Amino acid sequence: MDPVPSIPSRDDDPALRSPGDTPPARILFVCTANRIRSPFAAAVARRLIAEHDLPIEASSAGLDEGGLPAMDRMVRVAREWDIDLADHESRQATTELIESSNLTIAMTGSHVVDLTSEFPSALSRLVTLREAAEATQETGPPEWNAAAIAEWSAQVTQRPLSELLSGTLDVADPVGRSKRVHRRTAALIEALVGQLLVPVPEAG
Repeated sequence: MDPVPSIPSRDDDPALRSPGDTPPARILFVCTANRIRSPFAAAVARRLIAEHDLPIEASSAGLDEGGLPAMDRMVRVAREWDIDLADHESRQATTELIESSNLTIAMTGSHVVDLTSEFPSALSRLVTLREAAEATQETGPPEWNAAAIAEWSAQVTQRPLSELLSGTLDVADPVGRSKRVHRRTAALIEALVGQLLVPVPEAG
């Protein structure tokens, strides 16, 4: 028997969209292993996206090979935020993931450097979480569509390499540290994602 062909989603096939439909913007959060920081950031983002009804999809990946669960300590800490990471499985950032994302948000400047080396065409779409949050506080959020995000991120990425590698833009990895450190990391990620994902003010 021939396999049943997959049915494209409305977002993947322009022919299936209604007139005026705009596909959601895609944000990818990236950390080292996709087992602590980036899955928590994506979960916080999805909550805010739902609360503010933003036209965004949020997901996460890591630099390392995938297939592993979230770290136990982070699973326990995430529950304090009513976030369930128990079923999370890490995945590696791939060309497909990076190229299909309108904005890739890394946890550290060195992540941005590594990702730029691996995916040079994504240079103007690779920012740290701190950069993204600070830019939103300074200039307001972009309109959450592909063109506006591209223009916004191109401005944010105009910084010297020395700043990226200074450590000042990083959300440090708490792996191997205490539950208290994991909790502080979670609180920082929640605050930064909250600064980023705000509704666009209505004109007038």
